[in-house]
Amino acid sequence: MTDPGFKKLVMAEIGRLATENKLSGLERPKDICFTLNAFSIDNNILTPTFKLKRNIAREVFKPQIDAMYTELVKQGL
Repeated sequence: MTDPGFKKLVMAEIGRLATENKLSGLERPKDICFTLNAFSIDNNILTPTFKLKRNIAREVFKPQIDAMYTELVKQGL
């Protein structure tokens, strides 16, 4: 869904900001996933007070999360 060049650019910027702010390795994102679906109350991913329903989000994005972990394992990260 996402242009690999765009993802690479965003990850480079995240890496730059992480270095600039002296984040540890555990605080640095290893991968990201883009979606066109907004997080909203209507799709039940946010509460009425706009807090993330982590359990619901985990289920909705399970295929993407699993794919990211699979790719990271292949890369040895």
